[in-house]
Amino acid sequence: MQNPFDIWELLAGIALFLFAMTQLELALKTLGGRSLSLYLREKTSKRFNAVLGGVIATALLQSSSVVGLMVLAFTGAGLLILPSALGIVFGANLGTTLTGWIVATLGFKFEIFELALPLIAIGGAAVLFGRGRWPEGGRAVLGLGLLLLALQFMKNSVADLEQFVSIEDLAGFAPWQYLLFGVVVAAVIQSSSATITITLAALNANIISLDNAVAVVIGADLGTTTTVLLGAIKGSADKQRVAAGQVIFNVVTDIIAFTIRLPLLSLVGWVGIKDPLFSLVAFHSFFNLLGLCIFLPLTKPFATFLERIIKDKDSREARYLTDVSPAVTDAALAAIQREIARLIARVIRLTCTAFPRPLHSPTGQIPVVYEPKNAAPREQSFDELYHLSKTLEGEILEFVFRLQDGTREQADSQRLAQMLNAARWAMRSAKAIKDIHHNLQEFSGLSSSTVRREQHSYDKRKEDSYEERFHAEMQNFITALFDLRPPDTETIDFETLVAMIAEVFRCHDNIHNNIVEDVRSGKVSETLVSTLLNVNHELLNCQLWMVFALGNFHLPEMQANDLEQVTPELKRIF
Repeated sequence: MQNPFDIWELLAGIALFLFAMTQLELALKTLGGRSLSLYLREKTSKRFNAVLGGVIATALLQSSSVVGLMVLAFTGAGLLILPSALGIVFGANLGTTLTGWIVATLGFKFEIFELALPLIAIGGAAVLFGRGRWPEGGRAVLGLGLLLLALQFMKNSVADLEQFVSIEDLAGFAPWQYLLFGVVVAAVIQSSSATITITLAALNANIISLDNAVAVVIGADLGTTTTVLLGAIKGSADKQRVAAGQVIFNVVTDIIAFTIRLPLLSLVGWVGIKDPLFSLVAFHSFFNLLGLCIFLPLTKPFATFLERIIKDKDSREARYLTDVSPAVTDAALAAIQREIARLIARVIRLTCTAFPRPLHSPTGQIPVVYEPKNAAPREQSFDELYHLSKTLEGEILEFVFRLQDGTREQADSQRLAQMLNAARWAMRSAKAIKDIHHNLQEFSGLSSSTVRREQHSYDKRKEDSYEERFHAEMQNFITALFDLRPPDTETIDFETLVAMIAEVFRCHDNIHNNIVEDVRSGKVSETLVSTLLNVNHELLNCQLWMVFALGNFHLPEMQANDLEQVTPELKRIF
């Protein structure tokens, strides 16, 4: 008797599957860079757009598994944030119901795996003979083809099992048994569409009733999540969150659908669908639409929940450098730029926590294109933030040293040098605020009568402590940082940064002159003069060096150099 199960073909399919996922993800990182990342963020930033993208992609490919695997690859490459990825997989569940409509209507189903060999041939040719960016594009095509071939191997390894699944065997089961049947078959043959096709055949032959057929369809909906789970086994925490999100979505949706299957079938009949085959596929679409309506408003809280229960496995602070090779210059530079944006954002947050009364985050946008985690950042102490910033800087430098071993074009070398300068200036800014952190804390414990200045405003005499003045100065600076980048833009121009440096010097000199006047009038004790002058000077450095970091991050090399050279002249003026 022929063995219906080929273990080696199954294992080969799994190995090829994981290899193809790695190749596809690496190619996406290399090709993606900033433009693809921004495109995906813009097109999927709104929940409805993300869901619509998942529906359309799955309707075209007729495989929610393939769409789910591609979403995992994009997420692992850092091109999709978690809420967008979840929106796409939610939409994919609805899009896959189109296959049932095609089968019921035309009795024909396009086999997506037939694309595997052409994709492998075209992708392999591009890798071997292409020039420029063609080899990496070919790698993406080749990876997709290998992924489809791997799924075909896994499907073929158990194909003969279909000979042992007789539709007559489906008669007489309890509803929960039909549900379990759908889960097992869809998980084994890696296709909910194939399972639904078997169920449609049984329903058409009057072997099972419509209410039992819907139980099989519900089970098949859950069984296909094994494909995405397999794709996330060897992956980052974000990929595992996407896989877990899809599983939770399917489990919750399927439990609800199974519980209310009879009322939902009545609704299908109420809208005028009487044919059993169309009733079955309509039921499939209805309960996936119901799950979408439940989860779509909760996408962001759901993403926060997933981040809370699935922690980052890697203790490294770098988020993007771990999944990219230094040998791939374009992807490496894109990853470095993302990490330095995170470093600058973290130093700004560090500065906000340096004062006894933390500075508040303004309503504008952060001065770098920054990809924060979806959950609100947990409370961290000043010392912890500084340590994490130093760790991230070290990991960036270690990666850059490995990147420098390879050959690069001059433009890439210049951009890399600017990114390093941006990181160094950002950390110098952090070091400046760290050096006076203890002074700022001490000021809050001083009596308001000990440190005092006189200020005239609107002809009204007021007295403020220097701690309040330093706090207000830095709050104004942080607010100005968040106003630097105009809405819907990525960069900051040279003139804006020059104007900010001038304002930094003006505020520094005003406080310096106040200190001198208060010393002369005896309003500040002699023991405190040195501390006040030092704090004012380090606040100047903190602000100035952050502007230099932004200059190197945003400006061309010549303008970044001009920004640093114009500073002595501005200092002389003020």
